[in-house]
Amino acid sequence: MKITLLVNHVEKRGFQAEFGLSLLLDYRNGKYLFDTGAGAALAPNLARLGIAPKSIKRVILSHGHCDHTGGLAELSPQAIYACQGVTMPHFSRHDDGKIHLLTMPERSKNVLKECKFHNVSAFQEIGKGIFLTGPIPRTTAEDCGGDFYHDAACTIKDEIPEETALLTAGGILVTGCCHAGILNTLFLCEKIHPEIKIHTIVGGLHLRHASPARLNLTAAYLRRIKLRRCALLHCTGDEAIAFLKRSLPACKFVDLSLGETICF
Repeated sequence: MKITLLVNHVEKRGFQAEFGLSLLLDYRNGKYLFDTGAGAALAPNLARLGIAPKSIKRVILSHGHCDHTGGLAELSPQAIYACQGVTMPHFSRHDDGKIHLLTMPERSKNVLKECKFHNVSAFQEIGKGIFLTGPIPRTTAEDCGGDFYHDAACTIKDEIPEETALLTAGGILVTGCCHAGILNTLFLCEKIHPEIKIHTIVGGLHLRHASPARLNLTAAYLRRIKLRRCALLHCTGDEAIAFLKRSLPACKFVDLSLGETICF
């Protein structure tokens, strides 16, 4: 498995940065694009790496927020894997009271209509040794990491129920925002495939506003499973990453920058 970071918010010379996430996964049965960023960065960063957008045939959408689906408008994949409801309305309310639209952009929805849509309704294998979790049950007290709603009036609470994560048979977990909570995600993977020992996490964990109690609980469980390596990106939060680095001395933290590849 090779994972290349295509979209993230941390600036790097020669690449376009934006608040979003996109990872190119090169696995033994081919390539998958995991999320597509917000829309402005994917195409120039692919060009910088010499990757033709038309060469991307399979796209996985972790959830429907625009910072993960906006770049889909620049692609013409043959197949898209996502949970039902990925196009539902999404809004967030920030601390200053402002409402932000997070729904998948219309241009991306149009691409979704033109290709084969694989509804990931449950934990399933989409290629030899590569799995998607499907909707993740909320069995712990972890919240979704923010004030999210399905309507602009903020009356219908949104738990981002369509979120999915990716697991390889070799023990690598790839997450988008982990709105379902990293513990809930790990518990589901362990329940379905207890023989797979997860040793690496790559992606966002949405711990920017996590309480000390939640951070301590997260660190304790990651120590328990003996997590060996992680590349924490996007919405994890600098303070949360610093806390986890202090709490997990046996884990190697990889500072993956735009255009860089991590190999397993």
